[in-house]
Amino acid sequence: MAVDAPMPHQISLAPIALFKLVKGLLVLLAGSGFLRWIDPEIETLLSPVLDALHLSTHTQFLQALALTVDSSPRHSLFLMSLVSLSYATLLFVEGFGLWSETSWAAYLTVISTCLLLPNELHEVVRAWSLSGLAVVAVNIAIVGYLVRRVAEETLR
Repeated sequence: MAVDAPMPHQISLAPIALFKLVKGLLVLLAGSGFLRWIDPEIETLLSPVLDALHLSTHTQFLQALALTVDSSPRHSLFLMSLVSLSYATLLFVEGFGLWSETSWAAYLTVISTCLLLPNELHEVVRAWSLSGLAVVAVNIAIVGYLVRRVAEETLR
């Protein structure tokens, strides 16, 4: 069985890998946060992580989010945490694969990002925001760069 060869060295994939890893960390924290409302013991486990990242749970945004989440049924919170933790796992796999510059990671990132772009575009059109537009633009740039890079590798 052949081992997946690293992609040819051009511009490093490290910035994209770091973007995916940071995004994965944020999604992991969100998914873990949803679990907090299911089981209060999880909050005790998360406190050192939040302290280490200098994240305060007493901000106005998080308080508003807490009120919304508190009114959600437990099964919805569990489903949201399961989806978030699964997505965080995908982001970590993409990030580590891109960090080691493997072809399969480029393909995986292109496919997963393209699958999520229509929803991201819909959200930006529905509730316009500069940050949402920036995320869509970054994701489109990542897909374009990886498609070009994979095509160049395939043609060689």
